[in-house]
Amino acid sequence: MHADRMHPDHALGAAGEAAAARWLTRRGWRILATRWRGAGGEIDIVAERRGIVAACEVKTRTGVDHQTPPVGTSQRQRLTRAAEAWLARDPRYAEHVVRPDLIIVVPCGPGWRIRRIEDIGHDS
Repeated sequence: MHADRMHPDHALGAAGEAAAARWLTRRGWRILATRWRGAGGEIDIVAERRGIVAACEVKTRTGVDHQTPPVGTSQRQRLTRAAEAWLARDPRYAEHVVRPDLIIVVPCGPGWRIRRIEDIGHDS
């Protein structure tokens, strides 16, 4: 595959991540990092607002499947570890609450339907 042509699933995911970042920004969040990789894993978006740092996992879907949970236990644990690794590398935010969030992005007409679930680090 040519370097400038992305697999359609990856292109959809990248577009969903960009839409999620815009959505967060419009709601007063400051984007600190995107597609951050460290020893703990990868974080799609790291955002900060009012003393909270959210390590966001973005799931872009073409439809909503209410039967299948979008993030399993091991993925929640990985995101929590990645958030801790990010925080360790950027101590300016040591006093902030750091939590893993999930953002579900679904294309809807010319725009996106976006839903955020806060603090997915614990089993329900």
